[in-house]
Amino acid sequence: MKIDTTLSAAIQVVCGSSGSGKSVTIKKRLMKEKRLLIWDIDDEYTGDTGIPGCQRITSMAELAGKVKKAKAGKFAYVGPKSDFERWCRVAFAWGYCAVVAEETAGVTTPQKAPDAWHTLISRGRKRGIKPLVGVTQRPSESDKTIMGNATSIQCGRMTRFQDRKYMANEMDLPVEYLSRLGKKEYIRLDPETKEYFHGLITTPPEGAPPSLTKVRIKETPLTVER
Repeated sequence: MKIDTTLSAAIQVVCGSSGSGKSVTIKKRLMKEKRLLIWDIDDEYTGDTGIPGCQRITSMAELAGKVKKAKAGKFAYVGPKSDFERWCRVAFAWGYCAVVAEETAGVTTPQKAPDAWHTLISRGRKRGIKPLVGVTQRPSESDKTIMGNATSIQCGRMTRFQDRKYMANEMDLPVEYLSRLGKKEYIRLDPETKEYFHGLITTPPEGAPPSLTKVRIKETPLTVER
């Protein structure tokens, strides 16, 4: 694949405690992508609550074969943590696709990003990997490479004060703003423009059939007072 150095990066960090709306916002935003590859450790991107048309795959050999032949497709890989670097290499080789890595704290460390994951973050832009989304409940336990290269940082409700404090520091934001977030709210930072946004996620009521088309995400500019 020929690289293109003129392509812009879209590297997104999405964090928050369980139930804060991380995955549903990603599903909603990416549901119309034609080329999509997901590290789906908790098996939540296929089926009734997943992205329409997304295929569940549990074999690296099958995944590699699928993307090698596919001009388009949505694939969620459900496998052991030991497959993460191989999955990263498959994503890098496919290129010109959206990529999501769920629960990065389980497959990366704060000290160093795994080599193949580092390659995706640092060189994926030139291969049309856009967006590249890293998702975690515990950002302080995840690699710093994606945080340092992020073009968007989204933080939802976090149960532990230490986690809120860590993200407030990363987002250059008074921690009180994160402490006030409700269950389906988030704050998003554009690191380049230094603009903040407040997000509100509305989902179908409990007991109603799951439907991404009925999920609503509303963002409004947020003025931060220091």
